Amino acid sequence: MNEKYGTLVPTGKLVDNKARAIVYDATKCIGCRQCVHACKDWHDHRRTTVYEFSSTNWIKMEPPVQEGLSPLWARNSCMHCEYPSCAAICPVEAITKCGEGPAVIDKDSCIGCEYCMYACPWGVISKDDASGKATKCTMCSDRVSVGQSPFCVQACPVSTFEIGPREEMSAKAKARAEEVGGYLYGDREAAGTQVLSVLTEKKEVYGVRPLGTEKYLRGEVPASLMLKDVFTLRLGLAAKLRALSLALIHPKRLLFRYWPSRNIA
Repeated sequence: MNEKYGTLVPTGKLVDNKARAIVYDATKCIGCRQCVHACKDWHDHRRTTVYEFSSTNWIKMEPPVQEGLSPLWARNSCMHCEYPSCAAICPVEAITKCGEGPAVIDKDSCIGCEYCMYACPWGVISKDDASGKATKCTMCSDRVSVGQSPFCVQACPVSTFEIGPREEMSAKAKARAEEVGGYLYGDREAAGTQVLSVLTEKKEVYGVRPLGTEKYLRGEVPASLMLKDVFTLRLGLAAKLRALSLALIHPKRLLFRYWPSRNIA
């Protein structure tokens, strides 16, 4: 844990703790979905649907129509928020915010409670039907840790993506947005993310979410689900004991989970 996140978000280091960001330039995108398929290939995912999020599809191109049927395209995936609500709400600390940018789910630690799925303001986390674990884009943390670009960035045939130091990428993206008469998406939403998009039309046209700029933006976990976890063994005794022990160590997480109206960021 560090001063920025206190005890609310588990943090880690991949290589150098220097934040990266991916820039997506919608003015260059041709909607070919090579990035989508590259993601599947790198992570050994089956070639299932490309039109909705699932455990085998971590990137969507908006709108969700066939190639050639839209004049505008936008990338939709985990944004790797600077202040990830998914990591803050997880009762077993299964999600780590890395200093290099990625917010990564540890499959071995995940208990399948679904809290992160509901808390994510972007709606990009899915549940693996086979394992019951939460899954999403990792920003190719395994590649970033050895100095390589995420596979989606590398696979784009028209150089729609670029990755680099967060401040440098933000400055370049802002300059590009000004050049094309557009704006930057993801730089201020949720108090900043690691995925920045250069867009020229209204967010509604692209199909991306118009979110606020507060830290730890979150959806709502159903009260019925949380009550069930408090009073039953829905996820098993081991998961319950682990969640309880971590709650005693980091009580601030309980406030975030059960008292969402309280400003604890």
